[in-house]
Amino acid sequence: MNGSRWLGWFGWFGAKDLGWQARAIALTLGLALAACSSPAASEHEGHGTAVEIDHEARTITLDHEDIPGLMKGMTMTFAVASGVDLNRVEAGSKVEFVLQAADNALTVTRIQPLER
Repeated sequence: MNGSRWLGWFGWFGAKDLGWQARAIALTLGLALAACSSPAASEHEGHGTAVEIDHEARTITLDHEDIPGLMKGMTMTFAVASGVDLNRVEAGSKVEFVLQAADNALTVTRIQPLER
């Protein structure tokens, strides 16, 4: 084989054919990256009781009812988004809330105490 024609793996195809091979490799890599990307975030509404609020850690423990499409009722601690005002909620108060499920994490994006 002539050394000037040797192009490694692409040498078998010849130098003039590198355009379609480069496009095929780019397409394959793009599809692989798309398959590995995180699914879109989803939101789920819930109701429950605030058990504990940690203002410093920005977490809230909720004893919540079933959240359809997400989980059964349980007591669980959730991260709270930075834009949520935790001062509006007191331990022991009934609340309605919205959880955002993204990147294997659940975050409270809205919470509101229910009228007594």
